[in-house]
Amino acid sequence: MRTNNMWLLLIFLLAIFSSCSRLEEKTLTSESERSLKSNVSAQAVTSWPRPTPTLHVGGKYLKDPCDNNIVLHGVAITPSPWFNGCQYGANSGYCTWDNYNVQDALNYNKAVVDKLSSAADGWYLNYIRLHIDPYWTNDPGAPIPEDDISRFNYNRLVTYTDQVIIPLINHARSRGMYVILRPPGVCPHRIAVNDAYHTYLKTVWTFLSQHPSLKNADNVMFELANEPVEILGTNGNWGTTGNEHFAALKNFFQPLVNIIRNNGANNVCWIPGTGWQSHYQGYVNNPITGGNIGYAVHIYPGYWGGVNTYQAFQNAWNTNVKPIADIAPIAITETDWAPQGYGTFGTGSTGTAGGNGFGANLKYIVDQSGNVSWNFLAPDDLLHKGDPNAGTAFNNDWEACAAPAKQWFQQYAASNYPMSNCTVTSLVNNGIYEIEFQTDANKVLDLKSGEDANGAVLRPWTRNGANAQRWVAIDAGNGYWRFVSKASASNRCIDLTSNSNALGTAIRLWQNYSNDAQAWKVTAVANGYYKITSKVDATRGWDVPNCTMDGNSNLQLWDYYGTSCQLFKFKFIAMN
Repeated sequence: MRTNNMWLLLIFLLAIFSSCSRLEEKTLTSESERSLKSNVSAQAVTSWPRPTPTLHVGGKYLKDPCDNNIVLHGVAITPSPWFNGCQYGANSGYCTWDNYNVQDALNYNKAVVDKLSSAADGWYLNYIRLHIDPYWTNDPGAPIPEDDISRFNYNRLVTYTDQVIIPLINHARSRGMYVILRPPGVCPHRIAVNDAYHTYLKTVWTFLSQHPSLKNADNVMFELANEPVEILGTNGNWGTTGNEHFAALKNFFQPLVNIIRNNGANNVCWIPGTGWQSHYQGYVNNPITGGNIGYAVHIYPGYWGGVNTYQAFQNAWNTNVKPIADIAPIAITETDWAPQGYGTFGTGSTGTAGGNGFGANLKYIVDQSGNVSWNFLAPDDLLHKGDPNAGTAFNNDWEACAAPAKQWFQQYAASNYPMSNCTVTSLVNNGIYEIEFQTDANKVLDLKSGEDANGAVLRPWTRNGANAQRWVAIDAGNGYWRFVSKASASNRCIDLTSNSNALGTAIRLWQNYSNDAQAWKVTAVANGYYKITSKVDATRGWDVPNCTMDGNSNLQLWDYYGTSCQLFKFKFIAMN
């Protein structure tokens, strides 16, 4: 986002973008098997804040050291007077500091971090997008646009990184928060390979990636630039979405990644796209390399011609983001919404997933993708006027972003957070267990009708103590287990149909062949719950369609997202 002199320009452009046709509502399952949402009470959420083990990129996912797929949820923080309350006026009561007062800047921003990571206050954020604002890195003087680097002072970058940025990062870590660090300012409207702004970014990232408190810090990731708009294509033409423009983006950002990696920093790097971070499709053919690469997206209700209905949003996502989201993790590092009159950057409503509105459709689409972290534009999107002592922003109006975000982030926190203790399991070889679903503690894995036959159905069913609900854990070596039914006279076991890793493949009872289709890794997640993944495909495991517990939906293979029907407890009964 661009502020001050750029603000009116963007409001004008977004107003133009916001016109779109009204579409018929489409009904979507409110809690599908792909949603990360868990129906849990506040009391069921795990202890918070959590540790911040180093994250890495594996395939299209951000992962923790235990190979769990992780999505983060947070807010952007900019330590400058304007973003710390002074936009409401010097005498408003919200303007907390000015005149380069480092301690007051730290006090305010630490208080915001404390508030938004406080389970006692109902907030479960686990990352911040931290902007090294030009307020600190430019020589003082009359206001200039954020893309103007004419007063950049390297010595001020060094000084205030140490005095402001590092203390905030360390405090964020103490509150269980990761940091996506953003360089000072925003891209000019037009950028080109080896232009002055490119040289500026090389200077900034050379310094930051060598800093001992940033380089390979467990909770620090890098977002390489903010909001490129147009780039000079390899064909000599300015633009945003042509292959020649993505080829130029690769030539622009790859050298920055190379600098970072050559300095020995393996921090996750988030790469922006053009069009104020809205276009990514061409990165599929022009990927940034170097390992630990994701892509940083911005989405507001006015983007892509207006995305205030489900179909418009889904179509725009499929065109602009999904191609790269299919192969790399995504972080939405700016978004917000509220109805007209609340003063948010994005004008829209929460609405209904599958129908009209922005927020609910945003959540639905990113949950379906399964690899999208996201944060709000500023603390003011969550707290009234950004005040850490105030309540929920926008009078707790559900159609504005704060109220739903508070609920949704709590739900995410119940089942998706990084782990560092990778103790596989406490299962005992030849132990007999009931396997309980997190979705409903009264439901356990059941062999339908106790049928001892190849292809017999496995499903959730109410606990009744029968042998059809008891499973013998057999150590298969290297952290894998087989599960033999106590109801089977011939030791039939849990089996992946046809050894197939296709989504939706049935998991059933079958003759025991001791093969990979019958080997399952049991990995601790939290609070006594485990995920159970296949040796055939380590990214996929046990799942029940739509988390339906009525016995009509059978066990299947699906991507692991940490939903409540993908988490299990083992209740020890006896030795076999």
